[in-house]
Amino acid sequence: MRLATSDELERWDDMVAGNPDGGNALQTKAWGDFKSRWGWEPRRYVYDLGERVVAAQWLVRHTPVLGEVWYCPKGPGVRTEKDYLRIVEQTKAAGLGGVLARFESELLDDDADKRRLRGVGLLRANRDPGSKSTIFIDLRPSEDEILASFNQSARRNIRKAQAGGVTVEAVDATAANLEHMFELMKATDARAHYGLRPREYFLDYWHTQARAGQGQLFLVKHEGDILSGMFATYLGERGWYKDGGSFDLKRELQASYLMQWEVMRWLKAHGVEKYDMMGVPNRDRVGKGDPRDGLYSFKSKFNPEITEFVGCQDLPLSGWKYSAWMKFGERVAAKLANRRPEKFLY
Repeated sequence: MRLATSDELERWDDMVAGNPDGGNALQTKAWGDFKSRWGWEPRRYVYDLGERVVAAQWLVRHTPVLGEVWYCPKGPGVRTEKDYLRIVEQTKAAGLGGVLARFESELLDDDADKRRLRGVGLLRANRDPGSKSTIFIDLRPSEDEILASFNQSARRNIRKAQAGGVTVEAVDATAANLEHMFELMKATDARAHYGLRPREYFLDYWHTQARAGQGQLFLVKHEGDILSGMFATYLGERGWYKDGGSFDLKRELQASYLMQWEVMRWLKAHGVEKYDMMGVPNRDRVGKGDPRDGLYSFKSKFNPEITEFVGCQDLPLSGWKYSAWMKFGERVAAKLANRRPEKFLY
């Protein structure tokens, strides 16, 4: 584990896209620069695995008394347990200071031996700031083949929205369009109560990722009315359903199904091969009152198979500091963050 060189920093996003996992938008320079304005310091490192290198962006937050908290959002970008363990060992050898180093690599839960993870000093984190379980859509087949893979009701609702005159537009990230998007998210939060970050937070990263060529805003309309919207991110051959919102208006048109389909078509046309719908319950929680059951009910109509990652794993950097963080430090840090513009700790 070493700091990236100036040459590597110049081509950082290409290195991230070349990681074994295909890269993640939360590992890009644009995302790190954005988070630097919201309480985190990005630090970019390279791990040498012999046959290849892995680019990893760590976000560091400075906390009172206990020191630094390290968080690697959706990274480092490895997929095998062997590479994961090598990454952890190199991180341990680097002698990082502070409280903990939190890994969020998308190692599949089915491929992970929890005993081996504990054997290198990892502990299961008390939370997953990102999404631990998701649904992927393979965009490599033809459009007809992708459409045919959907549940019959999804295809029917897509046709219904089309016949009803619903349109989905990829629009510029202008101030007016982004305001529309935030209003849509506010309306959704009023119904679902999932907790919404400040308006300025969203406007900042939407602008940032759109300018970097890694984000696209979509608005769904019918006869002059804006019904819903979505912000998708993409890097290399991967794309993500980052944010979505809707008004409680003309829901009988089933516009959300057409929105997802048109976003998939747009991403496919821009070279994306794997679409991550994000944010569904873990397999063992489906149908048991998980607040994301409704999301799964919708997303499963495009693909019912849940992909579950191993989730965030903590490497304590100091025994007493980590214990203090888990007992009270994280709660205090979260309250302090709530008093600042970011409102959320992670």
